[in-house]
Amino acid sequence: MHVLYCTFGNHFHHHLQAAFSALSFMQQPNDVKSINIITDAVPYYQHMSKHVNIIPVTADTITDWKGKANYFFRVKIKAIQHLAAMYPGEPIIYCDTDTFLFSKLSSLKTELLSGKSYMHEDEGALSQRTGKHSVKTWNAIKGKEYGGLLMKPSDHMRNAGVVAFPNTQNGKDVAMALQICDEMINDGVPLFLIEQYSFSLTMQHFYTVGDSTPWIAHYWRNKQDWNPFILNWIAEQQFKQKTFDEIITEFAQLDLSQVPVIIKRKYTAEKWHRAVDWIFPPSNMQYVKRNM
Repeated sequence: MHVLYCTFGNHFHHHLQAAFSALSFMQQPNDVKSINIITDAVPYYQHMSKHVNIIPVTADTITDWKGKANYFFRVKIKAIQHLAAMYPGEPIIYCDTDTFLFSKLSSLKTELLSGKSYMHEDEGALSQRTGKHSVKTWNAIKGKEYGGLLMKPSDHMRNAGVVAFPNTQNGKDVAMALQICDEMINDGVPLFLIEQYSFSLTMQHFYTVGDSTPWIAHYWRNKQDWNPFILNWIAEQQFKQKTFDEIITEFAQLDLSQVPVIIKRKYTAEKWHRAVDWIFPPSNMQYVKRNM
């Protein structure tokens, strides 16, 4: 199996998350043929260069991958297409950076080799979802045809934080996802969910699709707790002057149950926190200036 991450720009926490997630897959080298990072920020990954395949991309490539509509999440489809072409006929696991492997990968490998596909989790039929983005998307696409597929009320949307698939269709699977994405964009469908829904439709067309949650955690609902946890742990390893090989070993002892993967924070509480910060902003801020 071949693991893929995509990271772009200088937001340090994205690169930190990607390194942490890659470490989790390095714990099971017998089931991972390669870990690949498609990035325009190569310097962030030089310390991992003996363990990962760094695939540099230029700003021009990213612009091309965004397409005419400058849709950023189209880049994910193009990146997965790029890796699938590198390893034809071999399973691909794309992961958002805010993920990590926590279970035996061998069973997921068996599932993929048997012809099944996995995305992070089933979010239900798009036609039944009540969120404003889902409602707008469904109203824009219902009864229409994209990529040769009729948009049906029974079609489910799956979270694309993980996209794992056998890669046995000679590129037809990812090509269909790209076609659906582009046709929806050209038809004026709101961009919010297009990339995710394109993958959902494609994977369930070519494969039997399941949830990757038994193997891979996706902490998108609690980044505010995971980011400092990861930073503190990585910083500790650096302060102890651990080599990267030693950090890989140390990761095996890390208790990943310390921080909740999912946490539901009350919107009212968050709204009040923002209101208090607005009413009582910090003041009397003082800074130092270099005098050397």
